[in-house]
Amino acid sequence: MLMAERGLNIQNVKDKTTLSRTTISNLYNNNGSGVQYDTLVQLCTLLKCTPGDILTFVDISLHFEDITTNSDVNTMISGHVLDSSDNSGYDFLSKITTALIIECKLFYEGNELHFKFKVDITADLDEEKHIDFDKITSKEFTSSLESLNAPLYVKDYINEKLDLFLFEWISDYVNSYEFEK
Repeated sequence: MLMAERGLNIQNVKDKTTLSRTTISNLYNNNGSGVQYDTLVQLCTLLKCTPGDILTFVDISLHFEDITTNSDVNTMISGHVLDSSDNSGYDFLSKITTALIIECKLFYEGNELHFKFKVDITADLDEEKHIDFDKITSKEFTSSLESLNAPLYVKDYINEKLDLFLFEWISDYVNSYEFEK
């Protein structure tokens, strides 16, 4: 917002500081995991502002819990051939689809919100158990986030934490999966 007010874009800030485009872009898009002191000094100097104009503290904590009572997990097994001459190889879990019921306990700026929602998950895995997944959340999730009247970066944070929770759920499922003999 400060950049726009001063008629600056990411390239302008890069040209007027020693900061990399990646650093500026990450900060601009709220993807940073921290800010170096020198970065903050350069931005405050350029934007003629104080750190409080750039950084915001958000009092938030959240907890997700899978409360699904009867989860139906559909799996797909694929084969990986090591040597075609003797058909040696192995099977691996290559796809998971399921629906979970998640309970969210969210504390944001002194307000407490508890809600349940459904999330449909489709996960693709490769032979090395790398996971790529998509999720579709129910309207309960969306409407609960909207009821917060929170800025977009807070909603993005909540979605990132949900993605992390789901990734861990999928990883646990994959690591505990046993092939039928």
